[in-house]
Amino acid sequence: MIDFNGASNQAITKVTESANTLLNNPKILIIGIILIIGAIILIFVLKNLLLNSLIGIAGFLICNFIFGIKLPLIATLIVSAIFGAAGLGVIFILKFLGVI
Repeated sequence: MIDFNGASNQAITKVTESANTLLNNPKILIIGIILIIGAIILIFVLKNLLLNSLIGIAGFLICNFIFGIKLPLIATLIVSAIFGAAGLGVIFILKFLGVI
């Protein structure tokens, strides 16, 4: 037969030992705070980057389908996805100057 009582007691003992090594450890607290701050900054930066990219892609689609301005598809889409509306503006300036 399998001794579930002994196995569960052994597992509880190991979990308790692991928890006690982490308890009142200032390194764990500092690492936790750094990870929380890093996650908040990363979410803030990625949120702005994602919004900027969506505005750039929407601007490209509006210019292409509504206003009929024909731009190179792949290059303009990549630039407007990375740099947003500013990248789309640079593409328009390059088109005006005859570079693309």
